[in-house]
Amino acid sequence: MYCPGPGRGFSMQDEQYMDIAFDLAERGRGRTHPNPRVGAVLVRDGQIVGRGFHRGAGTAHAEAAALTEAGGKARGATLYCTLEPCAHFGRTPPCAQAVVAAGVRRVVAALQDPDPRVNGRGFALLRGAGIQVTLLEGRAAQLAKRQNAPFLKAVTRGLPYITYKAAHSLDGKVAAASGDARWISGEQSRQLVHEMRARADAVLVGAGTVRRDDPQLTVRLCEGRDPARVVLSASGDVPLAATLVREAARASTIVLTVTMPPAHEERLLAAGVRVERYGGDVREALQRLATLHIYDVLLEGGPTLASDLFAAGLVDRVAFFVAPLLLGTGAPELVGWPAPGSVAAGLRLRAPAWRQVGEDALLEADVEGA
Repeated sequence: MYCPGPGRGFSMQDEQYMDIAFDLAERGRGRTHPNPRVGAVLVRDGQIVGRGFHRGAGTAHAEAAALTEAGGKARGATLYCTLEPCAHFGRTPPCAQAVVAAGVRRVVAALQDPDPRVNGRGFALLRGAGIQVTLLEGRAAQLAKRQNAPFLKAVTRGLPYITYKAAHSLDGKVAAASGDARWISGEQSRQLVHEMRARADAVLVGAGTVRRDDPQLTVRLCEGRDPARVVLSASGDVPLAATLVREAARASTIVLTVTMPPAHEERLLAAGVRVERYGGDVREALQRLATLHIYDVLLEGGPTLASDLFAAGLVDRVAFFVAPLLLGTGAPELVGWPAPGSVAAGLRLRAPAWRQVGEDALLEADVEGA
């Protein structure tokens, strides 16, 4: 039986158990790359008998982990999972088959997996075995889409999910007139940025940022693994003395370029930097990242690169740290495109959420049309 809509096969209790599954899935954030974040809960006779979440590529999927914890108690239970159980062999066996073998009676899922290897096949296998399948809609589906937005964009559009992170003054400046930007935001904001890096697959900057600021782009102010460092430079003009080149052994370092002098490329490769080509269009550059299984990207580049990505409709979300500071006329602006002729023509942000971080205000919002 397949029950796809509100009031057709699920209850408020189902959503409550699904919320627990969402919380479990969050425990894998920043570690499941390139797989989606998934949580699972097994419930029998009103009691949770198994919990699981995907800890990382190559490890047990959430459903398998929950089944292992439940053991024989899984028979006759209801499985709540944040994404459709897989039905293909990868590094681990198909979860849908394991669910059938365990004798689960009913499966409640928050979202169908659009991965072409799954995309309804998991549900079909379960239904074929006589298991009742309920696909939630509304709030649960939206939460599932938000939780796995990078994975969903990559498998459906072949592009990574881009979050533009920037710190700026109240009057919209990202640096002083001299280019000095240390530090616009406060210490608590900088720590939060490092937490964002630890959850991302990669941090993206332009060569101008590398030359001007010589950033490390690593995780230092919190626990967590370093993301890949990606430099987008059509000419490949990335200094060999840059910290991220000299310390390429610490974290994966990639230069995306259209062309590059062979001698310079040889030196970058010798330093441990990976060089990838694209055809000149910034969309092609990001598509190249998706083929490398880099799905969740934190854009920390300056206004020029950010403006190019905004203009191409490639920025999905913003995280703006607004500092109680004024820098005045002549300082670099948050965005570099010409002002529109009307307010209606401006770029609108959707579902904005504000919170205080130390003395700063953090705005997180989706980009309209992304």
